[in-house]
Amino acid sequence: MNITEADELDSTWEQHDSVFRVYFAQGIERSITTFDVSGATFSEVQKWAKETASVDTIMAIALVSLDSRGLKGLTWLFGMDPNDHPAADIEIRMHAEMMTIKSAAEAGGVA
Repeated sequence: MNITEADELDSTWEQHDSVFRVYFAQGIERSITTFDVSGATFSEVQKWAKETASVDTIMAIALVSLDSRGLKGLTWLFGMDPNDHPAADIEIRMHAEMMTIKSAAEAGGVA
């Protein structure tokens, strides 16, 4: 983790109406179901996803946005694409966080 002090005035725009994409990967075959959620905060989306996911489901949440070419893309906020294999160190940690939530649900508690 790298932590650098930042100037709060160095950004030129803000967005409050975010769209989040929630991935649910269910079962051994990891069948994917996705939902786009708007009109909610990240905490509300995360709570909904945890409550919606069944015990055999892995969940991940991304911020949906457009790049400078107008193409849709994802910024992973929690977990990562469940069908991707983590390669870089950050991806390994993101994958581990995603699996920790699943393990807690299987044990009968929600992390």
